[in-house]
Amino acid sequence: MKPKLSDYELATIAYHRDTLGVNLVAVDVASRVMQVCYYDSDKKLLKNFQLTRSKFFEFVDKATGPMLFGIEASGSCNYLSRYFESKGHQCRIIPASKVKAFLKLDKNDKIDATGIFKAMLSSVESIPAKSLENQLLMNLFTIRDQLLKQHTQCLNAAHGILYEHGIVTGSACVASSGKIIQGFTDAQESFEHAPMASSHFSVIKTAVFNSLDNLKEQIETINKYLLKYGSSNNTCLNLATIPGVGIQTAVALNAAMGDPERFHGAREFAAYVGVTPIITGSGGKITVMGIRKSGIRSLKKSLYMGAMVYLSNAMKNGTESSWVKDRLKTKRKKVIICAIMNRLARIAYAVAKNGETFDETRCNLIKKLR
Repeated sequence: MKPKLSDYELATIAYHRDTLGVNLVAVDVASRVMQVCYYDSDKKLLKNFQLTRSKFFEFVDKATGPMLFGIEASGSCNYLSRYFESKGHQCRIIPASKVKAFLKLDKNDKIDATGIFKAMLSSVESIPAKSLENQLLMNLFTIRDQLLKQHTQCLNAAHGILYEHGIVTGSACVASSGKIIQGFTDAQESFEHAPMASSHFSVIKTAVFNSLDNLKEQIETINKYLLKYGSSNNTCLNLATIPGVGIQTAVALNAAMGDPERFHGAREFAAYVGVTPIITGSGGKITVMGIRKSGIRSLKKSLYMGAMVYLSNAMKNGTESSWVKDRLKTKRKKVIICAIMNRLARIAYAVAKNGETFDETRCNLIKKLR
């Protein structure tokens, strides 16, 4: 049974077609096929069909008039949005959680495309698309995080191997590499009486050292590039004047934010990053919980470290922020750190939007450390 459209939905389609001059097209994106859904005004029915990836791009290129594409937020939504705009069309990226409200109990490509189309007809807010430069910067942070994970995994594996042979090198820390080198040297000397065991251990030692050196070199290369980029970007330099924000964190904030006009306000950007608290309640009782797990993980890590350093220095050396002083009396340390993360994201939005450096006289929440 084909889905029916209400009078309100038909009026919305007519408004976009006659007044705004665009035809609404919903697309359920997949890696190999695309499910396309739009309303055919001539035949008075909702068309819903599947196209291969190559056929879909031909469909976009051969479009006779401007279209407003609606797609669900996914891995390739930013690329598709830029592609549609390059062909003279518009695009709305709708969060998957918003589309879910328009889906039926069953699930397939046709139902998903119909749900996206109905979401386009409602007042659901869309997600701003990232520019190519910002997306590549975020990819750079993703690659760096993966390399750091691999470096830590390699260190832990080396710790385990040495521990099996009676050598304790301590926990993973900044000095771990030096301890591991010394540990492998001591272990190699202890195997001199067993040539075959020494040969086996020599191969392990070479593989571990090469992996650590290669990963460390790649991480340093990315860090140097980020520092070079941040030092030559005015927005990043302005963001770096915020207490607790360094050059790399400033680059991450700039990459995540892009054009500040994409967001309605500072709170929306903070929610986009994932540092706003979960608010729930019913019957007049409102409960404020912790921050969400969603958001940009690499940026949340950087903001957490910056907030933790800021709070530690404030507790040690004092601060003129009455907001921090009041929270220290009643709140736990990690709760204050999460609150500072939220404030840092909001201040970063204001600094980037105004194009100015951080001015503590206009902010009573975060003050410079003395």
